[in-house]
Amino acid sequence: MIADIRLLLSKEVRELLNIIAPKVVSRLSKESINKHITDRGVVRGRIDWQRTVGARTTRGNDTSIYVCSRRAQDFNLPENRVFLYLIREINEKARNFVAEDYLNLTWYAEYSQGQKWVNNISVIAAKTARILRNPFISKIGSLHEVTGKAIELTRKNRQSHYKELAAIAARFNYCQSKPISFLMEELNGNIFEPLNKDTLYEIAVLFKTIRTALDCGWKEEKAGLIGGSSKTASTLVKDGCELKLYFQKLPSVMAKNSDYSNIMFSYGLSESLRRPDIILELKTHHGDRLVIIEVKRSSSRSYLVDGTYKLLGYLKDFNRVSCEGIRLTGFLVGWSGIATQSFSDGNEVHLYNWHNYADGLAGLLMSTH
Repeated sequence: MIADIRLLLSKEVRELLNIIAPKVVSRLSKESINKHITDRGVVRGRIDWQRTVGARTTRGNDTSIYVCSRRAQDFNLPENRVFLYLIREINEKARNFVAEDYLNLTWYAEYSQGQKWVNNISVIAAKTARILRNPFISKIGSLHEVTGKAIELTRKNRQSHYKELAAIAARFNYCQSKPISFLMEELNGNIFEPLNKDTLYEIAVLFKTIRTALDCGWKEEKAGLIGGSSKTASTLVKDGCELKLYFQKLPSVMAKNSDYSNIMFSYGLSESLRRPDIILELKTHHGDRLVIIEVKRSSSRSYLVDGTYKLLGYLKDFNRVSCEGIRLTGFLVGWSGIATQSFSDGNEVHLYNWHNYADGLAGLLMSTH
């Protein structure tokens, strides 16, 4: 899927649609052929008497039938079939990402670097759909795949735009057969690049939390898409106990037991800005527990101190959950610069770094089970 997105947004596809396709459509490669047309009472072209006699004989000696030979143009050539194949494949791939939104675009729509990639692909879908409606294109036969022979025949065409088309067809085949290699070349080895390193670290801590729970014997029962409609990122179970992980979302029990939400709303401030990074909701035989995890991608003392005070603020804000018999605990996970300490169940706040966080979390999970 990622390879398809990168292919659609590549300079090759941009050149195909903006430069090569207009040249191909306006100067389609063709050859002249003799076409035989059988008609009744109409003579168009030179009569082929041998075929006419044969046609009349098979149809009850109908003397009104004529078979005429006419010169016609044949567009069904290998290079044109390669062109049609590429346009259809690109159109199909683009429509997989944009549904039918592209139908609302005007014929002169263009895409640029500043737009979202989905908008750019919508333009690609619109452009390819317009090409496929061309009446001359409809005279070209379809290919199920582009073979090396078809690409070589296209490359041998005297017109330069067909040679460029052959190079793009070869690049297309390479993307489909070796998507990982294509991505490595297209992105200089970086297939994924985080838009925000702080968010990436928060997600890394989330996955380390899930991995640690699995290592402690918990089994994942349900997984939710991060940023999706699911409230929890993961739900795990063990011996009748349940562990829910929330990422940038609040459990309902915390949402209704906030001391500071009214202050935020009174000043028109968004409550989403005060959501902890990760929350663990534990339901065990020894009672329920909420663990607020604040993530700081830093080894700076000042940032870690700020993160600790922010964590203490969360604990104060949601302190009323204790009225519902729920114990509240806080974890700060920095990058480094935090002295290693073993987990102590009597502490309200626990500070860890990337390297010892799993040990601290395992200590908490063992103490509550």
